[in-house]
Amino acid sequence: MANILVVGDGAIGLLFSHFLAKRRTVYILTKKGTVNTRFYSCGDAPSEKINATFISQQQLAQAPEFDIVLFTVKAFAVQQAYAQVKPFLGKSTHIVLSHNGMGNVEQLNAQLTQQQSLYFLTTSMAGFKSNPNIVQHTGNGQSVLGGYNQLAIQNLQQFSAQLHTIPQLIVSNNIEQLRFEKLLVNIAINPLTALYNIKNGQLRAPQFNSSIINLLTEACHIATALKLNIKLIDALERAYKVMSLTAENYSSMHQDVLHNRQTEIMAICGYISEQGKHHNIATPYNDALLAEILAKKSAE
Repeated sequence: MANILVVGDGAIGLLFSHFLAKRRTVYILTKKGTVNTRFYSCGDAPSEKINATFISQQQLAQAPEFDIVLFTVKAFAVQQAYAQVKPFLGKSTHIVLSHNGMGNVEQLNAQLTQQQSLYFLTTSMAGFKSNPNIVQHTGNGQSVLGGYNQLAIQNLQQFSAQLHTIPQLIVSNNIEQLRFEKLLVNIAINPLTALYNIKNGQLRAPQFNSSIINLLTEACHIATALKLNIKLIDALERAYKVMSLTAENYSSMHQDVLHNRQTEIMAICGYISEQGKHHNIATPYNDALLAEILAKKSAE
């Protein structure tokens, strides 16, 4: 049975851990001084103990060798998290990233051995931590796994079987398309819910239509410059579908702003703004939203 280390005990990390632990041995790396039990809750059903072992950084050296390491930390924290666990990885450990936004995958891939495969996992599954020890599963959605380096691409189907207990898991042979499509959903939902202090489903109200269309139009121009086949109508359909599936959920950026934590805005609207400058494409709506979130965060 594969040993899986989940790095990051936020909502998505705990949701993945809950499902993976049904068939795999799961360890969760936590920064908390007290390592204790976490629980999974969904609707009116009784809460379930997450059948995983929580370990601290100091306990990594005594842990068994990990076959799979799944990073569910924020985009800006990936490099630091990888540096912390790198000394404890085997020569052929599978690495999986799962976060919002773009960037850092190429940087991480350059640090792996030739025997280490790198995957990216996106999800529309939604949840939030109602307290430090309970994750509420608030929305179902598809999870998509893609291979990033050549070894991962070759073994994608075989590797996906290791994660098959994740609900609605499928594979994709085009990870860049996969990541950009998820980016578009995040652009449409995360910053606006954070800025206006609303749930995902409230973005379906008419007053947000023009903002969402303008933000995604700019992002689709960037996608075209990157030679990705993404149409605006498809991007809008995906975004509004996720809003419906996660209508009662607060986005991760909303929660970050609410709790005065660093957000992933630089890897979301910031990425579009940066690519706009690089390709000489105007992105005024993403630029403005980037500035508003940065200003809101600094003011709190």
